[in-house]
Amino acid sequence: MEFKLTPLLVGVRRVDQGIMTYQRSYGRRIWLPMWSFLAQNDQQNILIDTGLDYFVAPPEFPQETGLKALLMEDALSSVGLKAEDIDTVINTHLHDDHCGNNLLFTNATFYIQKKELESCRNPHPLDYRFEPDFIEGLNLAQLDGDMELSPGMELIFTPGHTPGSQTVRVNTPNGWYIIPGYCCNKENFPEHGPAACPGVHSDAYLAYDNAQKVKAMEGEILPLHELDVFKIS
Repeated sequence: MEFKLTPLLVGVRRVDQGIMTYQRSYGRRIWLPMWSFLAQNDQQNILIDTGLDYFVAPPEFPQETGLKALLMEDALSSVGLKAEDIDTVINTHLHDDHCGNNLLFTNATFYIQKKELESCRNPHPLDYRFEPDFIEGLNLAQLDGDMELSPGMELIFTPGHTPGSQTVRVNTPNGWYIIPGYCCNKENFPEHGPAACPGVHSDAYLAYDNAQKVKAMEGEILPLHELDVFKIS
């Protein structure tokens, strides 16, 4: 089965590149886009990550990138949908910039790893990005490892950035796309040599090992925080 995959830009921050790439490129400021991915076929409207619940995009962002970040409801409207049209949500992980609009999707089933839910409900003091309110009252499908959600849609357990991060692999008319379950941009995946460990992690060794696993997967990688992701649309 094939899905049409559409990236929705639903947040932006300005950060240090070192947040993406552990022990590399510290001191260089970058734009950090927050993408949500809409995967559609004749039967399903699936959303992969839900972005920030509220943000104000700096005026320099569209000037420098040519991109416009939208609030989630406006982004959905731009592709002819409303929140109630989404039947499935996949959270790659539960940091605020990937689940901030979860509560909008009252008709959706949420596919989240059990370990990620546990970490969100009882976060370590060092991880301030978890907010339990973003998972309250959801219709949850708790996962314990890899799963084929439907033919052409695979959820792959890739912890390390967070305890329950998961990567999504989607089949489209243009081939397979891979949406890594952790903070990364194109600099995490150099053409030669190993993938870079994400700069933020709960377990650096595990994050590094799963970055190599993601890089080795068959398909084109769409880094969660890469500006050029919009080109697939």
